[in-house]
Amino acid sequence: MDLASEAHVLVVLLTCLFLMCRAQEKDYTVKEEQPENVRIGNLRKDLNLNLDPDIKLSSALQFKPVYKTGDVPLVKVEASTGEIFTTANRIDREKLCSGIFNEKRCFYEIEVAVLPDEIFRLVKIRFLIEDINDNAPLFQSTVINISIPENTAINSRYPVPSAFDPDIGINGIQHYELVK
Repeated sequence: MDLASEAHVLVVLLTCLFLMCRAQEKDYTVKEEQPENVRIGNLRKDLNLNLDPDIKLSSALQFKPVYKTGDVPLVKVEASTGEIFTTANRIDREKLCSGIFNEKRCFYEIEVAVLPDEIFRLVKIRFLIEDINDNAPLFQSTVINISIPENTAINSRYPVPSAFDPDIGINGIQHYELVK
């Protein structure tokens, strides 16, 4: 490797290190199923982005969300203020974190670029999606047949198939029983 290549690699590594140091993270909590335009937070205030008056900016402060290709945005960030709101796209915890039954925490993540270049930083935002009781427990079948022989002893027990509820914690299945 020649000297120019080594210098180029060093510059790239230093740039990456610099950008990583300027990367920030911010966590918010939002309940699932919220209507459109519910305010979640304000990045400018929550990140304490007080601009140094001595820094001359090439353009006004802007917040640009970076979504993955094909993602349906569940939140929107106002470009000029940094305020975060829900969108018309429904936040459904069970759909967003489908297949994750043991994990009680469900996150939606985006990155926001804070511009212009003079103050550039990349902010990773994690939204903890709080569960609401929006699903009814379901059995595999609507009719459960249990065959009990006539000569069965009194107080015999027979298992009932388990119900399934995608909600978690207090919103999930707590107790069920057969009634007369």
